[in-house]
Amino acid sequence: MKYIRKIFALFCIFAVLSGCKAKFPSQHAAISAGAPESSAISSEIAGQGETSGAAFSANVSQTAPNTASSGSAKMIKKELRCTLFISCNDILKNREKFSEDKLSLVPKDGVILAEKSVEIKNGETVYDVLLRETKSNGIPMESASAPVYQSIYIKGIHNIYEKDFGASSGWTYTVNGKQPPVGCNQYQLKNGDKIQWLFICGA
Repeated sequence: MKYIRKIFALFCIFAVLSGCKAKFPSQHAAISAGAPESSAISSEIAGQGETSGAAFSANVSQTAPNTASSGSAKMIKKELRCTLFISCNDILKNREKFSEDKLSLVPKDGVILAEKSVEIKNGETVYDVLLRETKSNGIPMESASAPVYQSIYIKGIHNIYEKDFGASSGWTYTVNGKQPPVGCNQYQLKNGDKIQWLFICGA
């Protein structure tokens, strides 16, 4: 019996040890088998991250405004301006020739529109500026066309008309102190030009 018990005890120990040895390899194998899968997932995630990052960078570069180009465009586009002045002061200089009824239309200082700086667009003419500014300032203005000369002339400003103060009286304009040889609708303005509309009584 003693031998049988010893043999049985050894068998149990062997069986237990054999069971443990059988389990350890299976767990190790499972861990070892899982490692490549984990590495593959990590690699896949990393790859996706790189692809997403590249795509994001591409999208940003496509959608982001080109501030340098925009800034250059703004710098290139320069604002054009000129000055405009309208006066009938020549009437006051000859006031003794006219009745008080006629003189009632004339401002006390002879200035209908004080000199002001106005913005102009490329290609605009003296007439374009006069038409826009008289409208915006509520000043009556009437013009007429001369088809033969393909030009426009000004009949009246501020209800003061040609021939109202003399047979040869009327409106004339100068640019930078000189009277151009063309109609006001034909003279294209440049940046910094000074326009004066003056009523001249004449002889």
